[in-house]
Amino acid sequence: MRLTYTIVGKTLLGADVGGDLSAVEHAMETVLTHTFQSWGNVIDPPAYIPTPRNRRFRRAMQILDQIVYRIIAEHCSGKGASSDLLSMLLDVRDEQTGEGLSDAELRNETITFLLAGHGTTANALSWTFYLLSQNPDVERQLRAELAAVPDGGPLTVGHFPHLKFTTMVIQESMRLYPPIWAMERRAMASDLMGGFHIPAGSSVVISPYVLHRNEKFWPNAERFDPTRFSTRPHAYIPFGSGPRFCIGAEFAMMEARLIVPMVTQACHLELVPGRPVEPLPGITLRPQNGLPMTVHPASQ
Repeated sequence: MRLTYTIVGKTLLGADVGGDLSAVEHAMETVLTHTFQSWGNVIDPPAYIPTPRNRRFRRAMQILDQIVYRIIAEHCSGKGASSDLLSMLLDVRDEQTGEGLSDAELRNETITFLLAGHGTTANALSWTFYLLSQNPDVERQLRAELAAVPDGGPLTVGHFPHLKFTTMVIQESMRLYPPIWAMERRAMASDLMGGFHIPAGSSVVISPYVLHRNEKFWPNAERFDPTRFSTRPHAYIPFGSGPRFCIGAEFAMMEARLIVPMVTQACHLELVPGRPVEPLPGITLRPQNGLPMTVHPASQ
């Protein structure tokens, strides 16, 4: 989480967010837990009612707002980078009115990229390292591919054509453990799906986790097999689909295709014995009680 948060801060916002890590982690945990609980509650108290949960949520949002508005102010004063996403947002102007984004709009966009842009990638990386630790044959294939990468030196995006199996490992990991395990859509009009009537205004929940483990589309669905992705898969939506396809998909895959090889080249990770790993479904799908692992030399 800390690694991907730092990457998002520097690349998208042009900011050194290291000093905010602890505050953001705690605030984000509160915000995401509140959001997920609200999603599942039949009766959810409105935000203006000062329940203990609502008060915790407001305090967390105040902390995030302080950090985000400080980053925006630094950019406006010329202290931020000039080629990052936030700088581009500051330069956007309406073609007809010439107006830029309001402070509230800038805040909304910034907070979305800051929060959504690192937690999901961190979960994808965690599950990938977990699956590699449980499948030594796959890890050996991954190491063989990395050993054959030409030119040596630190990996860059220029090496991506040589990282085909690495990419398949990450894709298969997100098949079994999609960071966004369920997503909601609102039916704008009445529809008929699979023989079921969907009234206008209905909430429709789609679960990549369930779809990705459906034997109809994925033979031996519970098995970790990256070679499934040697051909273009069907029924695979870790980033959603259609007009609401995740805007950060390419960025997340670029991160993962650099981080997984670098960590694999540097060390071998082993799951701590006797510590069962179970998925915890919240807004994102993460390992319950963390993922305790020991670090060993890469040659082991």
